[in-house]
Amino acid sequence: MTGPDLMYTVDINDGRLRGGPLPGGGALFAGIPFAAPPVGPLRLRPPQPPQPWSDVRDATEFRPAPPQRLPALLAGTGSGAGSGEGDSATTSMVEAVAGGAGAHDEDCLYLNVWTPELSGRRPVLVWIYGGGFDSGSAGLPSTDGAALSRLTGAVVVAANYRVGALGFLHLAELGGPGWAGSSNLGLQDQAMALRWVRDNIAAFGGDPGNITVAGESAGAFSIGSLLAAPAAGGTFHRAILSSGSTGRVFAADTGTAIAADLLAKLGLDTVDELADVPVERILDVQTSVIDTDIGRRNLPGGRSWGVVLDGTVLPRDPQAAVADGAAAGIGLLVGANRDEMRMFQAMQGAAYVPTDEPALLAEMEQAGVTEPARLLAGYRQRSPEADLATLRTLFLTDAVYRRPASALAAAQTAAGGSAHTYLFAAEPLGPDLGAFHGADLVLVFDALERTGNATPELIKVRDDLAGAWARFAATGDPGWAPYDPDARQNTRQFGGAGEMVTEPPADEAAAAWATASEAVKP
Repeated sequence: MTGPDLMYTVDINDGRLRGGPLPGGGALFAGIPFAAPPVGPLRLRPPQPPQPWSDVRDATEFRPAPPQRLPALLAGTGSGAGSGEGDSATTSMVEAVAGGAGAHDEDCLYLNVWTPELSGRRPVLVWIYGGGFDSGSAGLPSTDGAALSRLTGAVVVAANYRVGALGFLHLAELGGPGWAGSSNLGLQDQAMALRWVRDNIAAFGGDPGNITVAGESAGAFSIGSLLAAPAAGGTFHRAILSSGSTGRVFAADTGTAIAADLLAKLGLDTVDELADVPVERILDVQTSVIDTDIGRRNLPGGRSWGVVLDGTVLPRDPQAAVADGAAAGIGLLVGANRDEMRMFQAMQGAAYVPTDEPALLAEMEQAGVTEPARLLAGYRQRSPEADLATLRTLFLTDAVYRRPASALAAAQTAAGGSAHTYLFAAEPLGPDLGAFHGADLVLVFDALERTGNATPELIKVRDDLAGAWARFAATGDPGWAPYDPDARQNTRQFGGAGEMVTEPPADEAAAAWATASEAVKP
């Protein structure tokens, strides 16, 4: 081999890989199998080890994404009709958050490594993509690992995991003993990828003793469950959760009911028959058995694809496990966006608006709020001009993202662990959308220029946020004090007015939330 070939050739446990150069330096190794193809008899089964190879394997091309369609939260929404957003803003928003995965294939369990240098011993960031647990990809355009590596200086790894019904269909009860392990398959894929990273990353210039797992939305909620998943034990040392927490885990009976409804939609009598159903047929019906409204799917009683408290892959409720010290040895950096739900308000338009004020109060009661009228009054104090849709956005942002983030950090701190929190308040697509769900990805994936918003102010926020992630991955200290739930200005803010803020905010809405009953799982 010539010198340039040798520069991008590495030996891992399963064989030799040949990667390619990255613009500006470093190397990409793409399409590396970390598990056997989950096809044929391995469909809807736990991931199995890949087959080793003897020749040099080309690792210069991304593999297809897992099977998926338009995310359930975007299905039927049009392009933001009724939201007041222009077509270009909505398109940019969807691209920034959902990305789009391009080609997909059931043979999808591959990962990608972006490394600044092969001879180093750098911190490792393992990225778990979001996408509502029914979409996403470890490669472009959803995941720009090269940008994340460039901004943080870390070796970045991203792995595909199965999504939708193929990744989160809960069959343990419905299928009988032979299907006992077929639950949380996407989470099992993530855990296997993390074990691969631990065992192989040194060959790419990464430090196996300094691995941080990071993710956004469904990726962050996945990490919340990985904190309590035995299969992921000992595979990472720190965790960055952006717009996610331990707060989105479905009861086993909910998972079983969704599975039963899927079988009925497919006209099947037994779980075994799923092996022969064309994948496109499964994709055709999988959205019809879950909730597509962002509130219904995330509040108690909701139904969606996602992690199930099955008792085996996930033996304990993750929040309770953290409170008992299960993750005390893992440093946490927990972030939320100030205006998480504004994106869904814009995309879902009229369908998002509560029918009337009593309907919004009932939704608050569903979330465990014992004094919904007081909470609604508190949100009106925060935003005196808000209409019902905006009031719902304030409520759901707190219920699904901001308050669970603070609760996770508080539980970790009380258990003797380390937790830092931040609030993302920058507005990369302007004030109408604000700091929407996924807005931070525009910065950490260095897409400001692509979206036409590379202002000096936003570039500074990008560098500040990426710098905090880099410091946390390297040392466990992002640059501000650990979270103290009883302190004012306990949370770093990126963008917005003021560098430090109080989370939850010290206002009447937070006081009303403080009287809420303990959250019931969906």
